[in-house]
Amino acid sequence: MDERKRARFLRCNTLLACPVCRLPLELHGTSLACEAGHRFDLARQGYVNLLRGSKKPARYGRESFHLRRTVFENGLYEPIAEALCREVASLGETARRVPRVLDAGCGEGYFARTVRARTGAEVCAFDISKDSVQLAAGLDADDGIAWLVADLAAIPILDGSIDCALDVFSPANYDELRRVLAPGGIVIKVVPTTRHLHELRERAAGQLVHSSYSNQRVLNHFSSCCTLRNHYTVSSTHPISPDALEALIHMTPLLFNVDTERIDWSGLTHVTVEAEVLIGTFE
Repeated sequence: MDERKRARFLRCNTLLACPVCRLPLELHGTSLACEAGHRFDLARQGYVNLLRGSKKPARYGRESFHLRRTVFENGLYEPIAEALCREVASLGETARRVPRVLDAGCGEGYFARTVRARTGAEVCAFDISKDSVQLAAGLDADDGIAWLVADLAAIPILDGSIDCALDVFSPANYDELRRVLAPGGIVIKVVPTTRHLHELRERAAGQLVHSSYSNQRVLNHFSSCCTLRNHYTVSSTHPISPDALEALIHMTPLLFNVDTERIDWSGLTHVTVEAEVLIGTFE
């Protein structure tokens, strides 16, 4: 195995928990093992599957994550990534040490890679989709990120070992996030606003069950589970290439139940990406 991919897990004994018995995992050769004898082999792409059971996400196959990469490469989500990096960098400055960051529901890894590259944080990222984690781990052997296949409901992270949990356009399990966060740790949740991708919504309005979107339920749930310390909106309208537009149309959940072939997408050259950034603690 490429030593750079193996090196992603050199410090796992202070971070990763065995999904079977919850004891710390340590790197032994090309496997992670706990004192109880449970072992998990590193895949050739440089990730570890710590998912127990046969859970599999719906609607998100390998092709979907390739499409996501095309969209991210177009720069549509760059302002959101910048906001995450600012928050992580500020956390590190306050703590006067390198922060430990968990990307919960990382998808193909865009936000985890960006935070790691720009802030130098120690990053662990996971998703329930093996296809997405394979794609993420195989991109850059030097990224220094511990990539995992795991479940939000049973995060294989030791108690109190994370300074910052990222939850970007993903479901959340706040009980698990509370457990893995260290004292003073923060949750950064990113949720779409009513204007997010409104250009696509307007074109598809005739086929949508709901012509408008509200994130109020998500915001209320966040505030009921943790203490809201700060929140703000990140909004930008970007030019979009034809290839990226096609990828966006086929990857966004907004259009999962829409016959996109019946819609005239011509003339759509710009797309708005807008999200609310919520920062909370459990103290």
